[in-house]
Amino acid sequence: MGYRKTQRRIEVSLKGHKTYGDPTDYPLAYARGKSLGEYLDLLGYAETDEDGEGASSGLVRQMEAFGDALVSWNLEREDGSAIPCTREALFTEVDNDLAFALATEWMERLGGKVDDADPLPSSSPSGEPSPVASIPMETLSDPHLSSSVPA
Repeated sequence: MGYRKTQRRIEVSLKGHKTYGDPTDYPLAYARGKSLGEYLDLLGYAETDEDGEGASSGLVRQMEAFGDALVSWNLEREDGSAIPCTREALFTEVDNDLAFALATEWMERLGGKVDDADPLPSSSPSGEPSPVASIPMETLSDPHLSSSVPA
């Protein structure tokens, strides 16, 4: 069983809005979320130039690179069928917030991020023993005070 994708619903509330936001009576709506591709189109990141070629922004290129790097995932549609692990499915079937969360984690891991609970991989060498532990420790004797008077 995998992570079952459900259609995301976004609450759009004008509570507190200076014109429409009466504390007890305010406009409230719910809207469907957008896929990653739809969201990037809305923001103007995936525009095409005059030749019909894609003029992808850095953000779109990063998301495309993540889509190309995908090997497997456990994402499912609402009906329980698997979402194909492809760049196309990333852009057409995965909600933008989930896609960004996955890609952000991937980018951070590429940069060397490790889990807080397990900071070193199991392949990490244990290193040499600390020299401090092998230095003998003895209590020093009381220092002899020198005096100018012969004993």
